[in-house]
Amino acid sequence: MKNKGSILGIVFFVIIGVVPFFAAFLYALGYSFGILGILNDGFTTRFWEQVFISGEFLKSFGYSVAIALVSLVLSIGGALWVTLKFRRELDRKFLSFMLYLPLAIPGVVAGFFMIQLFSKGGFFARIAFQLGWIEKTSQFPDLVNDSLAFGIIITFITMLVPFFTLLFLNAYKNERIEELSILAHALGANVNQVTRRVVLPIILKKTGVLIALYFIFLLGAYEVPLILGQESPQMLSVLIIRETRQFDLSKISEGYVVAVIYTIVVSITAILLFLPKRKTVYEI
Repeated sequence: MKNKGSILGIVFFVIIGVVPFFAAFLYALGYSFGILGILNDGFTTRFWEQVFISGEFLKSFGYSVAIALVSLVLSIGGALWVTLKFRRELDRKFLSFMLYLPLAIPGVVAGFFMIQLFSKGGFFARIAFQLGWIEKTSQFPDLVNDSLAFGIIITFITMLVPFFTLLFLNAYKNERIEELSILAHALGANVNQVTRRVVLPIILKKTGVLIALYFIFLLGAYEVPLILGQESPQMLSVLIIRETRQFDLSKISEGYVVAVIYTIVVSITAILLFLPKRKTVYEI
């Protein structure tokens, strides 16, 4: 009976999750090679060549990787600091609730909130004007829709730090790091050695897969880069949607080329993450 339930679950997952994914991927692949599409008349590699010759995809890919990496590193650093510094305080019910609260805010809302705070007519620009630091709001620095993606990175950090803090707190308790730290101190290790050789390696190893998955999630983020990003270069998802929805129908196939490349990169990364790995002596 249990096996029958498991088989039904797998079949349901394949029908709901795998089949639509592969159908969409095959459609995009056919469109990118000119096999599908109203204006396409047969197999061609012209769209792939155009994408790589224009260089827009590579710029967008590098821009997306840089933003995701900076956001992730700063978020992990902040979450580790909060976890190690305030882990006892965060056990209180109110503070624990405050950590969950930012997780309920959608990306669209967070993006518009950042505009209200950091735009030239926003909260901080008005404070700077009242304090006499600037004479006109136009003198306030570009912190949204800017070339350094300041608004996008700050928004990602505010969304990620609470999540990673909860994740690290959970790993800290489940892996009994408190007891291991006491043992390390008893064996003569100082505070820095315990942090560098016991606490951080265990937490980062136990949460490594989730951190990598979140990097992939940031790479394909759409709402926040759409609201707070600049015109060029754009993050990958924004570029794909722009290309596939523009009025010039001849450009749609190039949008599908970018979508296919992004899907292949993400799929290979996910497969590498979940491949069976040899266990270390510590895990045995």
